[in-house]
Amino acid sequence: MDLNFLNTTLKETLDQYHSESTLRYCNVGFSSKSLRDLDDVTQTLRALLPRYALWQQPKMQSTPELIVSRKRFEEKILKIPEEGVVIHQPEQWLNQWSLLEKQAFWSAIGMWHSTKKIVLVFAESDEFQTINNAYFKDKPLDGLAIKVWRPARAD
Repeated sequence: MDLNFLNTTLKETLDQYHSESTLRYCNVGFSSKSLRDLDDVTQTLRALLPRYALWQQPKMQSTPELIVSRKRFEEKILKIPEEGVVIHQPEQWLNQWSLLEKQAFWSAIGMWHSTKKIVLVFAESDEFQTINNAYFKDKPLDGLAIKVWRPARAD
């Protein structure tokens, strides 16, 4: 993957859908079927969003434990001291949750505004499409095997 092109595309996407101060629903996600691409996206976001916390693995620095309730996970997000958070592969934490808990989480993230800004980087899957259909809508990024996901209410 051309990392310069990725950087430019992610910056433009964040400027349009996430960083603009007039946006009400600004939490976004990036997905790919390639785990290598997800790592590249996360590292690029780390550079583009230096005032954001990075949650890459459970129990690392300020990240939640692997086994955590939805309520506690959301509380941890809201309590971070940084401007926002990039959550790499949130399915690590959500894996233990019921279908209803997963749906409630994605609904909450899609609806949150005037709180911490969130950028999620996750593996594309059929399960995610099924769970998330009503809360986020996807859009392919031109020239990349990556999709951006925006809250359904953002349109």
